[in-house]
Amino acid sequence: MQFGKTLVGGIIGAALGIGLLIAVYLMFGIDKMWMAIPVAVLTGLGVRMVAATSGHASYLRGAITVVLAMGAYLGGLAISKAAANHRADAAAKVAPAASHSEEPADAGDAKDQAAPETKPVEAMPATPDPSAHRAPASRGPISTWDFLSLAVAALVAYELGRGSGVPKDNMGAGPSEPALGRTHPDA
Repeated sequence: MQFGKTLVGGIIGAALGIGLLIAVYLMFGIDKMWMAIPVAVLTGLGVRMVAATSGHASYLRGAITVVLAMGAYLGGLAISKAAANHRADAAAKVAPAASHSEEPADAGDAKDQAAPETKPVEAMPATPDPSAHRAPASRGPISTWDFLSLAVAALVAYELGRGSGVPKDNMGAGPSEPALGRTHPDA
C-alpha cells in the first residue's frame, strides 16, 4: 500500500488545498462547501503523484486520502476564518488612529484659531463585537447542496487516492493471444 508515501503525498496535496482555500477566502470571501472539491482533488492528486497507484488499487489508501482531504478542508476553513478575523481586528485598530485631525500647516495660524474640541477616546470593550468581524455567522443546519458537495469531494478524493486496478504496462495493449480466424461469434 505504500503507507508512508500515501501520507506524504496526501499531506502535500492537503497543504496545497489549504493554501488555495485560504487564498480564495481572503481574496473573494468565498466560504462555500463546494470549495471542498478542489481541496479533495489536490489531496488526491498529491497521493497519486507520490505513491504508485496504477495496478495497485487500495481501499485503505483511498480512505486515508478522504480523511486527509476532509480534515484539510475543515481545518483550512477554520484557519481562513481566523485569518479574516485577525485582518478585521487589525483594520479596526488602524481606523481610529487614521481619523485624528491633522496639524495646521502654519504655526502662526494655530495661535489665532481656537483649539479644536477633542472627544474622549472610548476604551475598547473586553469582548469583541461579533458583528465587527468579516467571518460569516455560524452556519445553521447543513443544506442538501452542502451535503452533496462534501459527498462529491469525498468520492473524488477516494477515487484519486485509491488508484486503478489496471497495471500501466497492460493498458491499451489489446488481447494477449491472437484470435483465430472466424472464431468470433459475430463472424
